[in-house]
Amino acid sequence: MNTIRNVVFDLGGVLVELDIERCRRAFRDLGMEAVAEIVQPYYPVEVIGRLEGGEISFHEACDEMRRLAGRPDIPDERIAWAYGQFLVDVPVAKLRAIERLRSRGIRTYVLSNNNPASMLFIRGMFRADGHTMEEYFDRIYLSYEMHDLKPSETIFWQMIDDSGMHPLETLFIDDGAKNIDTARRLGFEVYQPAPGEDFTPLLDRL
Repeated sequence: MNTIRNVVFDLGGVLVELDIERCRRAFRDLGMEAVAEIVQPYYPVEVIGRLEGGEISFHEACDEMRRLAGRPDIPDERIAWAYGQFLVDVPVAKLRAIERLRSRGIRTYVLSNNNPASMLFIRGMFRADGHTMEEYFDRIYLSYEMHDLKPSETIFWQMIDDSGMHPLETLFIDDGAKNIDTARRLGFEVYQPAPGEDFTPLLDRL
């Protein structure tokens, strides 16, 4: 491995533990079976893809979900709650491993396909050890703000150009195989953790 000066983390499935079945059950409990069917852990599709790609607002996405499910009575807040059931927690051990990286002068970043409703839940989870999410990272790159989605090369280039990072000096950690393939093609060092894996020993060896 090259000398690593930067680490880029995905959120869901890497730093944030996920429970897709809990999320699907929550949508089914709201009578939104059709929405439950399009929720999946790696690459957002249909209305969720347009939301996470920044093409539509959260309210517009909720309108589409209501039409899809035939449930015009479900408010945005309940849809946000159901989607938030995808997100379990951010283990404190991972937060402290990021702090150790930063104490050694390694720069840390996030590159995540995400949406504004989920980020409200996630930012709260990052307070588990008494700090804000922004205190753990030099920059946080989110798909809906960048109007692009992994695994496209262009979202990586936006991050590279904005941060000034060199891919050969950067470890990219993601649980999506297509995202890993794109990063490897662009010259990043890569690591794909298994579901639920504690990869903090890898960080401590950098």
